[in-house]
Amino acid sequence: MIETTRGIVLTNTRYAESSIISHLYTEKLGLQSYMINGARSRNNKGKSVFMQPLTLLDLEVYHTNKKTIHRIKDFRVNTPFVHIPFEPVRRSLTFFIAEVLGKALKHEDKRDDDLFDFLHQSISILDSDLSGVQNFHLFMLFRLTRPLGFYPHFLKDGSLVKFFDLRSGMFSQTQPTHPDFMNPIETSVLLQLGHTGVDQLDQLILNSGQRNSFVQKMLAYFHLHLSGFSHVKSFEVLKEIFR
Repeated sequence: MIETTRGIVLTNTRYAESSIISHLYTEKLGLQSYMINGARSRNNKGKSVFMQPLTLLDLEVYHTNKKTIHRIKDFRVNTPFVHIPFEPVRRSLTFFIAEVLGKALKHEDKRDDDLFDFLHQSISILDSDLSGVQNFHLFMLFRLTRPLGFYPHFLKDGSLVKFFDLRSGMFSQTQPTHPDFMNPIETSVLLQLGHTGVDQLDQLILNSGQRNSFVQKMLAYFHLHLSGFSHVKSFEVLKEIFR
């Protein structure tokens, strides 16, 4: 059966000498894997786009429910990147976000229009003239918790809370008795993100230590609430960039 759908490139697995298995999050079919022959060859006929994380594509694919790896009939880039391939910070952010999504969406093999639209729009924003791009991954991790089902339980008056319990997803004035929590500085960042729009990220003033510490706790939050969510290797690269 041939399906027409939009897709987002996440991660790749090398296959044979010049091919890859590309893992895409698609609008109609959820997370799917596709064999891309010759993607790593010199004469790849544009297939190298599958090597660029978060590339936005229009696809015609052969889909059979019984198969785990499918084939692509035709494709084209939906929205060509303007900034991401040429700016080291944005490029590193795409690798990080794509790895997070690849781990977080493991079980998302069904259509979810709200989730796909959120991701598609967010990636387009990352490639725009965005101020505060150094905080974009914080915003992305925070907002992703809503469609994935573990959005923090914000209080009407959060002025007195000092800690965020990663296990319960609740804020509190007292430190939890277990080690899985955000300290007052990390909690403050989370509270700020709760009322910060993507066009206000430049107003979030953080040093590199605060930024990396918050991301570390958010990844721990994902690990606690998503089955199979494992270590994000590309975070080590980001920590070096935002030193």
